[in-house]
Amino acid sequence: MEKQDIVERIKRIIGEADTQWVDDQPGDSYLLVAKEKLLRLAIYLKGDHHLAFDTLMCLSGVHNMEDQDEIEVVYHLYSVRHRHQLILKVKLDRPTFFPHFYLRVDSVSGIWPAAGWMEREAYDMFGIHFVGHNDFRRLLLPPDWEGHPLQKDYQEPAAYRDISTTREETEGIVVGLQEQ
Repeated sequence: MEKQDIVERIKRIIGEADTQWVDDQPGDSYLLVAKEKLLRLAIYLKGDHHLAFDTLMCLSGVHNMEDQDEIEVVYHLYSVRHRHQLILKVKLDRPTFFPHFYLRVDSVSGIWPAAGWMEREAYDMFGIHFVGHNDFRRLLLPPDWEGHPLQKDYQEPAAYRDISTTREETEGIVVGLQEQ
């Protein structure tokens, strides 16, 4: 099934107003979907026998600070049966005050179990809360770590548990290699 056919099928189910096909920018084409429709769409994408998107290949976060401060959640889907793929994006506005209350989207880990680890990583790095995740805790950073390092305005602390986080300048010497 061609991408345009996939998109038309999705629009019939979800509705034109909540989806937007983006193919006029550099990079891969993608379907932008309203975050309120994500869970319903995910169930449909996996369950519909014409689409059968049974594999979530990748879930990632992106922090854009261009026109407005927003974070995207990007889903790369693949159908093993039909050998077609689709990229979905959900945009989350990131207001200045209390952004962690607004960076919320439904978890798809109940639909694609591989999302469990990927959602935890996206939380760690970007602060995205996946509502309904059954094991929502930090994956890469310690539980008491403050902040989310891949947010573009993240300020690294000078120390963590009295251990310095500053890096020393090495003036052309590669650490770990001996000079011969």
